[in-house]
Formats: sequence, structure tokens, C-alpha cells
Amino acid sequence: MFLQLLEVLQRLVSQLKRQLASVLWLSLPRHLYGFRPLHGPRSRSRASFQCCGRAPRRQLVMDYIFECFYNDTFESITRNGLQDRQSRRDILDHLSSIIKGCSEGQNVQTDEVASMAVTAAMRYHRLAKEGNGGKVCLMGKYHNILYIALRTCWDWGVRDSEVVVQLLVAIYECEKTFERIFLGALFGPHAPHFIAGWRSDFQDQHENVRAMVYFLKHATRERLELPVWIPRFEQELQLRFIDVPIESCGRSSPLRIALQANAPELLLILLRYGASPHPPDGGTSVIIALLDKLIENGRNYCYEQVLCLKILLRNVAMIEMPFKPILYASRRETFFKRYGILLMDKIIDKEQVYGVPTLRHLCRCRIRDILREHNQLPNGIDTLRLPNRLQRYIDLTEELEGPEMQQQQHQQQQHQNQQPQPSEKPIQRLTNAMQRLETISSGSSESESDSEDESENHVQLLEAVTDAEKAAVAAFVETGNGAITEEAKQAAIAAYVAANEANNSAAYTPSEHPFPFEFS
Repeated sequence: MFLQLLEVLQRLVSQLKRQLASVLWLSLPRHLYGFRPLHGPRSRSRASFQCCGRAPRRQLVMDYIFECFYNDTFESITRNGLQDRQSRRDILDHLSSIIKGCSEGQNVQTDEVASMAVTAAMRYHRLAKEGNGGKVCLMGKYHNILYIALRTCWDWGVRDSEVVVQLLVAIYECEKTFERIFLGALFGPHAPHFIAGWRSDFQDQHENVRAMVYFLKHATRERLELPVWIPRFEQELQLRFIDVPIESCGRSSPLRIALQANAPELLLILLRYGASPHPPDGGTSVIIALLDKLIENGRNYCYEQVLCLKILLRNVAMIEMPFKPILYASRRETFFKRYGILLMDKIIDKEQVYGVPTLRHLCRCRIRDILREHNQLPNGIDTLRLPNRLQRYIDLTEELEGPEMQQQQHQQQQHQNQQPQPSEKPIQRLTNAMQRLETISSGSSESESDSEDESENHVQLLEAVTDAEKAAVAAFVETGNGAITEEAKQAAIAAYVAANEANNSAAYTPSEHPFPFEFS
């Protein structure tokens, strides 16, 4: 009974405050409650009005406007009223209109007004938690207000990283995951409805990916780390925002899920923004798991899986062979028996398994590890005093071909030049001879200008290299009397085969085939 009376009293006080504020707002001059006349063009930054003593009054006015909006709106909504996506969009449209009106009326940037709206939403959520004991979220509409604030940050491009990070922390304290940010980017906007039972607030996968990158940038800028309990290690670890496991996907990290989904584009984005190539989610090695997937179908490799492996190997110096604590020699032999086909097909390089990687690759891995530890990926790469090409190489957007690759290509070219050109096969030469005979006989009725060409062809025809070709030409001339007939062609082929068999029987070599013909 006492709690009900207290709730009624609070409602009366809030209504009186709103009525009093509306009366004062309409009756008092503008300059008494924070507004000042505009002189000149509209300012583009907060610095233009921070020097004025009325700046805090403006912020109080806008904070009160958003507080009244949230109180009035959420009082008329049931506990599960924001479960569907359309209801959240309706509130977002109304909130966007208020943000735009405050920006124009108070002469403040829209992203700053949106930041105040997000702060007011977090305050509403915090007061709801305090009313429930201070630690347990009431969920329902009291929690979905955070996702209205999340969408507001993205729609209006809030640049205050501190406000964005506070919002992410408030979401994590209630859910212990960020699946509503990552699942839509990994599987599209419709998949979360079947995986986790809710619909994404973003229009399509491309928009969700850009929103994910937006929150990654703010989390990296503020060096956000969150406590995560890892059951396998039986301890709590401090993980970065990008490595926090997703509850509805078996508590796997976003990078592991991107590999399982065969999404090389998302894998590259996650690695560029500091995702660990060895996810600290307590699972097995992602490299070994990817190698097992590649050998499932023999040599029928999936292109997306091969591309994911190539991108992942850019971030690790060596592939750590499994089967510990067996001796190295036994581990190497077992690894080759299981994954040797990948080495032979050059899917993986032996230098990254049991060789010596290139110095530039080792330097890239070390530089990225240091930048990752200090939350400086990828923006910290631009501060390195290196050529642009090397910066792109460290940022995983370009690969370099070192001297050893150029030397290998040069050696292959030299080897091809040193190999003797394949001689013309006897059957091909015999066919060319037949064509020349046809040219000679068909040109007998032409002008004298073609006689020189005929004599040249006749000379080429008589330049037989082997005894078999000589016998074929003699049989051809003898049978047809110089005319090209089917009987002459058959006689030439029979004489060629007989002479070739006689030569092979006289000097037989096991490595050579007795017949130089190719049968199709």
C-alpha cells in the first residue's frame, strides 16, 4: 500500500514539474532561461556557445525535454511493447523529430543533441534498475530503451566516444554479450530472429556491418575492456569489445563465427580492427579447425575457406602444430600425414609450419601484436613513419612479393628457357608433308609466279629426317604417281608404320613407346 501511494505521489510531482516548466517557458523572456538571439551564421561547434554562461542552462532544458519524452512515452507502453521492431522504429521517428527540433531551436549540432538523448535514455534505464534493487535489469521496455539509444547513436553519428562506450557497458551489464550488434553483421538482419528470437534494428547486412565498424572504432578509441567469465579456464578475463563471446552461438567469439560462416570480408574487418587471431573464448585453435574443414572433401577446396585461411595466416608468425606434449619429430610426422595434401597443393607454406618465415612477415606480426595490445589498430598504423605501401602491408590490405619470390620466378623462367623445345612428332610431320603435296599438285595449273612457291614446297617435302618418312614419301609417289589419292595416303601411312616398327625392333629402348602416334 505504501509503495502504491509513493508511486502516485511521484506521478503527481512529475506532472506539476511539467506544468510549472511549461508556464515559465511561455511567460518568461527567452534570454532568462538560456536562449540568446542569433547573430551571423549558425555555429558549427560547441566552442561558440561554451564561453557563454548560459550554456549549462541550455543543456538542462534539453535534458528535461528528453526526460519528459521518455517518461510520457514509456508510461503508455506495456512491458513488452517494444519487443517488435516496428514499435521501436515509431519511437525512433518521434525521438528524431525532437532531436532535430532541439538542434534548430538551440543552435546546437545534431550529434550533440543526440548524445544528450542517449544520456537521458541511459539515465532512465539506470533509475529503473535502482528501483528494482540496483543490480537486476527489469528487461522488457526498460532494457529496449538502450537499443533505441544505440540506434540513435548510429542514425545521428554521435562523435562522443565516452557516451557511446557508456552505452555499450550498460548493454553488457544486462546481457553479458553484444550479439545484437554482431549477429546481424555476420548472418544478415533476418537470421537473428531464428537464432536469438529478436529482429535486427538495421535495414540490411551492409548497414549492420557499417554500424558494427562504427562501434568498434569508439570502443577501440576508449580502450574498452570488459570482464568475461571463461568456463574452460575457470576464471574471469578482461577482453576487448571485439573479442567478447556471443551467447547464442555457443559462447564463440565473433572471429570464430566469421570463420565458421566462411565470410572472408568480415574476417578481414575483424582482424583489421584488432580481433585476436587466437580467440580467447576457450575454444580450439581456429587455424587447425579451418585445416580440418579444408581436408573434409579431399582436394575439392572451398574458395571462401582457402581465402579465410590466407587472411588468417597473415596475422600469425607460425602455425602451431597440435598433438602436444608429444615430441616435435612425432608431431611433425603426424601433422604431415594429416595435412600433407595442403602442403603439396601449396594451400599452406611449409615455412609457416616447420620452416623459417620471412623477416617482413615476422615484423608485420610483431607490429600488429604491439598495436593490438595498446588498442591502436588500425588507426595507429598511420602514425608509423613508414612508406604507404608498407602501411598497407601491415594493415592487411596489400601483400608484398619479396626478393625470394622474384628469384623463384626468375629461376622458373630460366628453367623453361633451358628446356629443349619439343620436336615435331612424326605423325604431324607426315601430315604436313601430305598438305605440302596437296599444295604442289593443286598449283600445277596456276601462273608462273607461283612456281617459286611450288619449288620451295617440293624442297621442304624432300627434306625427310627419318627413314620412316622417306619410306612414306616414296610409297606415296609410287602409288599415286604424283597425284593425291586415298590409295596413296594409305600406302604412305602403311610404309611409315612398317619402317618405324623395323627401326624400333632394331634398336629397342624400354623408355620409348614403339608407336609415335597419339590415339584419342
